[in-house]
Amino acid sequence: MGQQSAQEQAKDSTSNIHRRYRNLFRLPARNRTLAYASIIVLLLALVSREGLGYSPAQVGLFVIVTEFVLLLSVEIDTWLLKRHNKVASYRRLASLTIISDSIWLILAAIGFAVALLTHDTTRLISLVILGGFFAACFRALILGSLFYEKPWRGIPLAFVQPFLLFLPVGFEFRILTVDFFTHSLDPIISILGGIVALTGIEVYMSSINKIRIRIYRPLELLQAFLNAWAAEDSTNLERFLDATSREVLIESRMLQLSSSQNKNAVIVVPGVHPGPFYPIGSSNIPADIYARLKSSQSIPMIVHSMSDHGLNLPSKSQVERYVSNLKNQSETLDSGVKMTTPVVTQVGRATVTGMVFGRTLFVAITQAPYGMEDFPVEVRKEIEDYSEKKNFKNVLVVDTHNSEGEKPSEKECSDALEAARIAIDQLSSAQQFDFQVGIAHSSELGESLGADVGPAGIGLILFEVNGQRFSLVIVDSNNSVIGYREKLFSEFEKRTQARILELCTSDTHVTAAKTSDAKGYLALGDATSYDKLGEEIAGLYWKAVNGIGNGSFSSSIARGRVKTIGSDVLDDFSGLLDSASSEAKEGARILGAIVLAITIAVALI
Repeated sequence: MGQQSAQEQAKDSTSNIHRRYRNLFRLPARNRTLAYASIIVLLLALVSREGLGYSPAQVGLFVIVTEFVLLLSVEIDTWLLKRHNKVASYRRLASLTIISDSIWLILAAIGFAVALLTHDTTRLISLVILGGFFAACFRALILGSLFYEKPWRGIPLAFVQPFLLFLPVGFEFRILTVDFFTHSLDPIISILGGIVALTGIEVYMSSINKIRIRIYRPLELLQAFLNAWAAEDSTNLERFLDATSREVLIESRMLQLSSSQNKNAVIVVPGVHPGPFYPIGSSNIPADIYARLKSSQSIPMIVHSMSDHGLNLPSKSQVERYVSNLKNQSETLDSGVKMTTPVVTQVGRATVTGMVFGRTLFVAITQAPYGMEDFPVEVRKEIEDYSEKKNFKNVLVVDTHNSEGEKPSEKECSDALEAARIAIDQLSSAQQFDFQVGIAHSSELGESLGADVGPAGIGLILFEVNGQRFSLVIVDSNNSVIGYREKLFSEFEKRTQARILELCTSDTHVTAAKTSDAKGYLALGDATSYDKLGEEIAGLYWKAVNGIGNGSFSSSIARGRVKTIGSDVLDDFSGLLDSASSEAKEGARILGAIVLAITIAVALI
């Protein structure tokens, strides 16, 4: 385990992809966006008209006209683009205006300063023209790369807003006539400079788009990502991923617990991993499993397996295929009516909780409150191998995923394995007893849950065995904040005088990228306080107590072939983004130098 595992590589690649795209559309509210855009455009109008010697009344009129033109131009952008691309919202296009017109304002301010020094308004007009071109160039860069299959097709729309904003002053000073251009070479230099900058932008985008890995081009991939991430339209990205994914054999393990009160809970340890982000592929796999397996008498509760992002499913069609295998291709390995009392062992930061049902072993590992679990696949395989030597027929290894922090070090993985071996040794010869079980789910209470809880909700399984009563709580969420588990346990005990054996989350990615937080997802506790969740779980507990009955179990394994993304595809994605980013930075430096040179030429020559 000294070398980086496939899981760690996949996790690093996924983190890199998240990092690249997490902040792309973190925008202010619509009203604030329009206010910022209006301030910049109105300052542009004031600087330009003041420099040209307009009266206050004329400046006021131009400010009103400019505001109207701004709103009209954003409406035009939205109307033309939104029909073909869901990312093209009014707010995002208004935000584009903030940046492009800021560039224009800077050029106008330089022109105003030059005009004051030289007493020559021609330079101001020339720099206003150049600023309009630069604003159009920036718009062409964004519109071409995000909204058009071929970047050059964004050029006409890129010029619409700058042209409309420039039209009043251009008409007033006859700037758009032949006479104006024969009077001075400065406006011609401005236009030529703008054309050079626009050509540079198009060459720049073309060079970036030449980078290719497998079937992907950067701009196509960018558009597919943004449609999935920002507009929740996963069609194109899933098509890309599905085309390059490989078919593998997946094993998922299940433990059904049944009560004589005609109620069942099915603990599912998926063989695939949630992700990479909502709504792509298996990002919402816990809820997909829950929806398919749920019935009037059976409640699925999905936990987090020791798997990695290489085992993400690439598309909804593969999710359907996987869940169908889970339901229809399962093989029963063990059944009975007895279980052991739980065993809890701790080595270093690792805490292992284990129970045995007949010859079926259930093992849950946590590092709370010290750090994140996300143990590598190798840890699960070693636990399974060790358990098989102890003659267990089925082994459910659960990565509880119930505390944020750093991923486990090699030492912590070794500690977790040692703790698991100690627990397995004790459980392999432990006495088993008849048990009672009660089952409850948040869907039965009808209360709304916080945004940090996914659609599969909260499940509670109450056990009573050999005089001990304890609960297993399973929440459809992506991890939980540090210390939340311990506070929840304490709150639950105060309300019920009973104990929670362990808290497990599903690692759903339905909440990923839906928050401005730097980590990019909502963990349990980010939206729901521990006392609120404690109250909710206490309600589930009393419902389970009222429905407790004689327990039985059956364990099974489901096998089926399905396409998974694979760590190599994630690595290729990450590498493509890195290559495109390096190319973009180099191109940006060159374009910046060109823009600076043109600005100096127009201002001083």
